[in-house]
Amino acid sequence: MPRLRVEEASDDDCNTSSQSQRDTEISSETQTKLAGLVCNYLLVAECKKIPAKRADIKKLIPKENARHLPKIMAEVNNIMEQVYAYKVVELEKSNYILINNIGTNHSDHDNTSKISDTAKTGLLTAILAGIFMTGELMQEKHFIQYLKKLDVDILSKNPHPELGNVAKLIHQEFTKQKYLEITSDTTTDPPTREYRWGERAHLELSKRDILELVCKVYGNHMRPERWMSQWKIVQKEKGAPENTEPQPRRLRIEK
Repeated sequence: MPRLRVEEASDDDCNTSSQSQRDTEISSETQTKLAGLVCNYLLVAECKKIPAKRADIKKLIPKENARHLPKIMAEVNNIMEQVYAYKVVELEKSNYILINNIGTNHSDHDNTSKISDTAKTGLLTAILAGIFMTGELMQEKHFIQYLKKLDVDILSKNPHPELGNVAKLIHQEFTKQKYLEITSDTTTDPPTREYRWGERAHLELSKRDILELVCKVYGNHMRPERWMSQWKIVQKEKGAPENTEPQPRRLRIEK
C-alpha cells in the first residue's frame, strides 16, 4: 500500500504566505488617498443636493481594496468632520448625505475659529466647482440662486450662523486671497457682477478632477468628454489634444 508523505512547509513557503497576507492589507497612504477620493465625491454630490449611492462609492475603490471599504469610510468620516465640519449619514437604500456637524456646544474661541475656517473652505469649494461647471463664469443672478441651493443667502442682512457676513466673506476675503475674481458687467442696466476663478484657485485646483467627480455624481456611465465645453478647458489646461481619452486618476485632499 503506498505510503503518504507529509512534507513540512519550508521557510520559503512561510515567507510567501506571509508576503501574500501583507499584500492583501491596505497601506495607510493608499487608505488616505482613497478616503480623499470619496470625500471629494461626497462634496460634489452635496453641492448638487444629490444623495451619494453606496454602489457608486464602491466603484471608486479598486477591486483589490474593496474589502477595506469600512476602514476607508471610517477615515472619510474623520476627514469630513475635521476638515469640512460635516457628518456622513447613511440613509435607507444605502445612500449617503452630508449633515452640517457644527453644533452649539463649542464654547472656546479656538474651536469656534476652526469651525469657521472649515465652513469657509466648504463654501469656497462649492463656489469654485459651480463656476467651472457653468462655463468658468457665473453671472450674479445665477450666483445668488446657486448659493441659495447651498442654504446660503448672500442678500440677507442677518449673519450666517457659521459663516457670518457672507457678502463680505465672498466679495472681500475670497477675492483678497485670490480665490475669486469679481468684475462688473457694464453691458447690463444696472451693471451686475461676474464671478470667475482667481489666480490662486487656478494654481491649487485641478479642473479635470472636478469634472470627473461631477460625472461620477451623475452616474449612468457619464464621461468627461460629454461635457464638451468643460472637456475642452481640461484638455487645454493639460496641453493635450481635445480628442484624448481621459485616463483614471485618483484625487486627494491636501492636508
